[in-house]
Order: sequence, then structure tokens, then C-alpha cells
Amino acid sequence: LTGQISREKVALESLAFLSISTNNLTNATGAFRILKGCKNLTTLVLSKNFMFEPVPDDESLGDPDGFQNLRVFALGGCRFTGQVPTWLGKLKNLQVLDLSFNLITGSLPGWLASLPNLFYIDLSNNRLQGGFHNVLCGMPVLTSKEASDKVDRSYLELPVFMKPNNNATDLQYNQLSNLPPAIYLSNNSLNGSIPIEIGQLKFIHVLDLSHNNFSGSIPDQISNLTNLEKLDLSYNQLSGKIPASLKGLHFLSSFSVEYNDLQGLIPSGGQFDTFTISSFEGNPGLCGPPTPKRSCHQSHQSPQSPPQVLEVTQRSKTQTILIALIFGIFFGIGFGIGFSMDDKKIPIIGRRRK
Repeated sequence: LTGQISREKVALESLAFLSISTNNLTNATGAFRILKGCKNLTTLVLSKNFMFEPVPDDESLGDPDGFQNLRVFALGGCRFTGQVPTWLGKLKNLQVLDLSFNLITGSLPGWLASLPNLFYIDLSNNRLQGGFHNVLCGMPVLTSKEASDKVDRSYLELPVFMKPNNNATDLQYNQLSNLPPAIYLSNNSLNGSIPIEIGQLKFIHVLDLSHNNFSGSIPDQISNLTNLEKLDLSYNQLSGKIPASLKGLHFLSSFSVEYNDLQGLIPSGGQFDTFTISSFEGNPGLCGPPTPKRSCHQSHQSPQSPPQVLEVTQRSKTQTILIALIFGIFFGIGFGIGFSMDDKKIPIIGRRRK
């Protein structure tokens, strides 16, 4: 299909599900202004259209007469430019937002956490910068059982298809309750540390922060995400150890920290006994199974080790000299030597101690 969406679509008053993805539609702003007149729309899939157009930023799209019943909004693969439009923050019934594979810039919008029903965000494969704001760790559906239970995840009028990662095939979902609560932020330019507040997202199933510039350590608080099934922190600049507490994530079936700067012993037990070397490669400092370095006993000594050894050696020599002198005095042997320690010789022992 080519061209623009016809204004006649507004006449479809009962239209609830519309998917016209993977076509050659143009004029995204005009299309959105027309489609917001379909008051009963709950699912709108327009992915892979409007190539390289600016993402619509008309604030009127979020008006009370706009997309207020929308629950699923998919705009992936359009190569949209611009920033995440703020009018999306007015869609209080929104549960699933897919803006992946675009050219969106700017920072992660904190107002995403104000959407009371949002449980699935895919902003992967964009050009986002800045950090992972603490406020995003307060998304109601991902932090509160009460809020999660209130979300209506009934059957969709027609199935939707989601691709969990770049290499996978599309998965079909006939109801929203089968769609895993998830945050996909891979392949951006996000930086800074992963906030410890991330441990508040107790009802998230998928967390993908791979292919960014995150630094610092892996927060131990991730072990609080007891429903986590997939954790991908690969291709960042993370350092320190892998928290041993992560082995308590009993539902974790996919895990990757490859190509970071992690060190120390890989945790064992629990799901960690099922992960292969591919989950850890690219971290020369890691040791223990399943890496070739079966133990960490060959770890490098600290720069202070040689002086400490030297100090002990010199101290042992000093103690040996003193013991010999004492025995010499006691047995009357070398009496002159015992009392020949004049002021010039005492500092020599002192210098050796240093």
C-alpha cells in the first residue's frame, strides 16, 4: 500500500484493531490526526511505514478526543527522526509501546513512569543518550502487584507479533497477558551506571540493556527481580564482579554479560550452572566454570606485594642477627661483638626495615 491514509477511516466508528505494517505509507502526522478520530481503537500497528519522516509531535494527538483507548501502539522500523513525543504521556490506557528500530534521539523520558498501565517498552535500536533515570524504576505495573493486577490484559481482537531480538522470528500473541513485562533498551548510546533502584522492578520478566555504554558495577539489587527470565547486559563497560546473589533468580533462562570488563569468580549454583561460555566471553578477568580458567588462584598480585615480601625478609634477617647477639652475650662468646653495636650500626637495621 502506498500514499496517505484516507480521511474516510474516521467513519469506522467501531474500529478497534488496525494493523497495516510493512507498507509504503507516507505523511505520518496526517495519518495520526485522521486515526485519532477512531475513538474505539485499542490496537494500532503502523510499523515499517513513513520511512525517515519526523516522528509526529503534535500535542493535540494526546487530547481527550484522541487515542485515549489505545492499549497497543507499535511504530517500529519506521526510521523516525526526532525525540520520543511527549503526547504519548497522555495515553493513560497504553500498555505496550514499540518504537524500536528508528532514529530517535534525546534521552529516556522520565514521564514513561507516569503511565499507570504500561508494562512493555521497546526503545531498542535508536540513538538515545544519557542515563537510566531512577524515575523509570518506579513504573507502577512493574513495581506494584496491586497495579499489575488492575491491568486489563484480555484477548486481543486479532493477534500481534513481536520479535524478542534481532535474530529471532516473530512470536504471535493472542492476548496481552502472554506478552512478558519487559524493557528493551539495547543498541543505543546510554551511559552512566545502572541505578540500584532497578531492584524495584519486581514484576519485570525481560531486561535488555545490551550494546550501550553503561559503566560501573552490576547492582546487587537486580537479585530482587525474582520474576526475571532474561537479563542481557552484554557489550557495555561494566566492571567489578558478577553479584553472587544473582544465582537466586530461579526463572532466569537467558543471561549475558559478554564483552564488558568484569572480573572475579563466576557464581555457581542455580541457573548459573546452565549458562555456557558464550554468556561470559570477552571478560578476561572472569574465572571459574565455564571459562577455561577453572579457578582464580592464579590472580595477579597487587603492586604492594613485592615490598611486603622484602620487608618480611629483612625483618627475618634482623631478628636472626639479634638472636645471635643475645646468645653470644649469654654464653660469653663474641662478648666484644655484642657490645660493639655503636650508634652507627643501629640505624642500619632501621634502614633495612624500611
